[in-house]
Amino acid sequence: MVAKKNSQNSIKKTAKFMLEYFKINLQSIMEYRISFITQASFMFVNDIFWVIFWAIFFNKFPSINNWVFTDIMAMFVVITCAWGLVGTVFGNFKNTAEIIRDGQLDFYLALPKEELSHILISKLKFDAFGDLLFGIILAIIFVPFAKLPLLLVLVLVSSIIILGFAIILGSLSFYMGSSVEVANQGLMGILTLASYPFSVFSGFTRIFLLTLIPAGFITGVPVELLKLFDWKWFLLMLAFAGIVLGISLIIFKKGVKRYESGNLINARI
Repeated sequence: MVAKKNSQNSIKKTAKFMLEYFKINLQSIMEYRISFITQASFMFVNDIFWVIFWAIFFNKFPSINNWVFTDIMAMFVVITCAWGLVGTVFGNFKNTAEIIRDGQLDFYLALPKEELSHILISKLKFDAFGDLLFGIILAIIFVPFAKLPLLLVLVLVSSIIILGFAIILGSLSFYMGSSVEVANQGLMGILTLASYPFSVFSGFTRIFLLTLIPAGFITGVPVELLKLFDWKWFLLMLAFAGIVLGISLIIFKKGVKRYESGNLINARI
């Protein structure tokens, strides 16, 4: 009972800490408002070009393996909202590898806060707001009102998968010296693959996109669930998100122990 109460208190403290950090990050928007508007606008316009591309494509080809234009728009709703949400709340999710490689983790380890959550929330990506706003507008236009609650859940689950995958890639710096390039390429790869109709993939490629590079679970499965809900795939997506996040936390925590040992050796030298 005591352990449960302590766990609840820890969660509340972490949530409060994250909220306070988010407020600080919002204040940075006011300080650097021109940079914020520029980056967010650029990302918003970039997303518009993707929509124009697919609109032109579907004007000539009505469907791709049973995916129509509205399915593509639903796909972009999920990927832009999920990517934008992660970047808005956990803005440092792309920089974990660099932080570990450059020894900046020392700063977070020296503070009385859980280091991973502190790393992730200590920065806000301005361009992420552009993605998030674009996704919300697309959702209002293309997603039926009755499906918005399901969409919200699917976006949150996709966000967890993106975050977990990013943590895994970044944490590889603990084990291979630097995983900056691997992390950058991996995240760009998953973003690119998640931005194409899942219906075009088949066989081994589809299995690959549902396991090692989970682009299929980020957009493909959510779009299929929005088209025709299936409890089996919904629960599978939830389970997969939990597994990815759990693995990412284990890899990071074990990596921190290696990092601390390395620092002790360097200090003695």
